[in-house]
Amino acid sequence: MNTRTPLVLSLLLLLVTIVVSPAWANDQIISTVTPLTNPYSNPPIIQINGIAQGNIRLLYTVIGTSFPCGAQDPFATFNLGLVDQSGNNRQGGVYPATLSLADNGNGTPVQLSPNPSSFTVSGVGWNNSSVVTVNVPNCAGLPTADGSVIDGQLGESTNTGAHLDTITSVQVHIMLVYPSQSACLKLYSLESDQDTFDILTSVSVVAPRGTTVKSTNPGSISADSLVVNTCAVPQSYDVMVNLDPDWQTSPGPNAVGNATFTYTTAGEVDPTNYGLATWGAGSPQGQKLCINNFTLTAGDSFLMRVHSQIGSVLVSSLPGYPNNGGNFTFATSLFTPNTSCAGSLLPTSLVSPANPASSALGWTFQQ
Repeated sequence: MNTRTPLVLSLLLLLVTIVVSPAWANDQIISTVTPLTNPYSNPPIIQINGIAQGNIRLLYTVIGTSFPCGAQDPFATFNLGLVDQSGNNRQGGVYPATLSLADNGNGTPVQLSPNPSSFTVSGVGWNNSSVVTVNVPNCAGLPTADGSVIDGQLGESTNTGAHLDTITSVQVHIMLVYPSQSACLKLYSLESDQDTFDILTSVSVVAPRGTTVKSTNPGSISADSLVVNTCAVPQSYDVMVNLDPDWQTSPGPNAVGNATFTYTTAGEVDPTNYGLATWGAGSPQGQKLCINNFTLTAGDSFLMRVHSQIGSVLVSSLPGYPNNGGNFTFATSLFTPNTSCAGSLLPTSLVSPANPASSALGWTFQQ
C-alpha cells in the first residue's frame, strides 16, 4: 500500500477548498468629495471621486501672478463624505472601528485640516462627513512661474485589525495661471436647458421623502463647453467636460443612445449671443466626455453639449446642505491634441480667460 496516498488526497482536498471558497475581503469606506467654498480659485476639477481605494484628486486653478498665502481666510473648503459599505464576505469589518483623517503631506505648501478628524465607525451603513479646510500658510519659497503647481494631501486610516479599507489620500493640487489678454482661443463652461439652449444659473431639487434626491427641475440639463477660435489659423485640441460628482450622463454610461453632441458654426459666439438657432443639427458622440483631436477653423465656434441628470444622491450630501441652496460645479478643459484628454493642458498664452474653465449651477429645494 502506498502510505503517501492519504497525504496526497488531503493536500488535494485542501487545495480544492481554497480554490472554491469565496475570497475574504474587508469592508470599505466609500469617500466622496464635494466642494464647498473656493474664494481664491475656480471651483476644482475632481478626478476619481466616490471610491474606496486609491486616491481622490482635486485640481484648483488660481488666476494671477502669485499664490494666495499667509494669514487670511481659508483658500478653500470641501466636504468629505464617508459611508461604510460591506465587502460582501464572511469576514467583514471588526466594529467599533476608529477612522482617522490627518494631513500627511509632510510639510507640503498646501495644508489640510479636517473637522472632525476622528470617527467611531459602528458597522455597515454607518455614514458621516468632515469639512476639510485648505490653507497655504507660508508664502516663503512658493514658485511664481506661470503653470506652477503646489500640493498637499489628506490621509485616511483605520485602527489595526479593523478589516476596514479606506482610500490612501485626498490629493489637492493648486495651479497658478497667469491672466492673459492676448490668448486667441476663448473657452467657456456653462449649463443650459437641454431642449431650448436657455442658459441656466440654478435648478430646483426635488426630494419628497427628505432623504434621497428624486430629480431636479428641469429634470435634465446640458453641461456645455464652448470654444471660440479668434486666432488667425486653425487650432487643434482635445476637449473634456467634467460633470459635477452628483451628476451623470443622460442616458447613463451603460445605456444605448447619445448623451453628447458636438456642433460648429461660422463666426465668434459667446454666452451673450448663445442660442439654439446659432448651431443647427449636432453630431451625436455617444456617451463621450472627451472629444479627441478636434480642429477648429479660424473664426469659427465649437460647442460640446453633454445631456445630464442628477444621480441617486443623499440630500445630506448636497453641496451647501443643510442650507437651502449651494452650487454644483462643472468644468471644461482643452488639452494637447490627440492625447485622449490625458496630455498637457493648452497654455493660457493660447486659451483665455482660464484653462480649465469652470461654472457653478446653484440649487434650492423645490417648494
